[in-house]
Amino acid sequence: MDLSDRPWYDNEKKWVEMQPFLLSAGYKLRPRYDPNWFPSWKVPGAERTWQDDHLSSFKDNALDAIRIHDDIKVVLKRVETNSMELWIIKHLLRIHDPRNRTIPLFDVISVPPDGRYSLLVMPYTRRFDHPAFHCRAEFLEAMRQFLEGLQFMHDNNICHFDIAPQNLMMDESRVVPAGSHFYSQDTHIGVPGIFTWNHRCSVAPVNYYYIDFGLSKFYPQGRHAALNTGTLRTFKTIPELSLTVPYNPFKVDIFQLGLTMHKLIDTYPALKPFRSVADRMTSTDPNDRPEPFESLEELNSIAEQIPQQKLRAPIIEKTGTVSYLARSAMSMVRKDYPPARKYEDMGY
Repeated sequence: MDLSDRPWYDNEKKWVEMQPFLLSAGYKLRPRYDPNWFPSWKVPGAERTWQDDHLSSFKDNALDAIRIHDDIKVVLKRVETNSMELWIIKHLLRIHDPRNRTIPLFDVISVPPDGRYSLLVMPYTRRFDHPAFHCRAEFLEAMRQFLEGLQFMHDNNICHFDIAPQNLMMDESRVVPAGSHFYSQDTHIGVPGIFTWNHRCSVAPVNYYYIDFGLSKFYPQGRHAALNTGTLRTFKTIPELSLTVPYNPFKVDIFQLGLTMHKLIDTYPALKPFRSVADRMTSTDPNDRPEPFESLEELNSIAEQIPQQKLRAPIIEKTGTVSYLARSAMSMVRKDYPPARKYEDMGY
């Protein structure tokens, strides 16, 4: 299939090539990825207005699709069939444990012609911290699930090694019942306009998940004996990372989740009572960092000292944070109790 003269970006062309195969396998891509796609803005007489097909894929290895038999939105991720990532996800999902927060796997599709690559079919989810947290109880529920999930991984000798907000997800089905667009999750269908959602606490329980196990490793000797070398481009503040001096990678996981907690506390002043948990998780000395279950115990202990009414009272983002400023470009409406208030947002 010659796509050299067509309007797709290079990173999209592999999806266009796979579109007929995926359709036969029961998965429908957005119209933009149909080999016969004609841009809506090039239709004679059409006005240049925002349409779904304006939005390209921002990642060359992942794309949304519709599972045809039940009209469910899913995410397809392209990985090497023999990769550690695929092995780790399958391994974790075989373990039945209520603490397991690994993203579910609906299917694995072998990509023709040689099966070198496979597509992971996963539920459609959204980043865990958007829409904004409404109350302390919502923050607590998210952190509890992520700490439990991290302890589960570590108990099974899996180090994630890339814990960051973009790899921490939540099931949006109750929070955003109208759904959202994969490329522009602050819209329902990819077109700017009113975006509605429910507070997490009003539709609980909400499930949170870890995704992207591309850097993850299995240490059969156990987490206490594990050693690793190497640095991480996006985590320059983790003190022990070294190309030559071995360190325990499981302690890096704890630091990474602690960094995420710090970012949330910096964003929401009302979360300051939980700062001590994040401080211990990001201790300079890796040996001073607690196990995830110990951080969970400390988190719960602090929460028990806060009245329930206060845990469910609204909290607001600090003026001047990136998150707050991002919410200043597009009008948004929340549609549950308390009465809807307008917010402004421009994606992330």
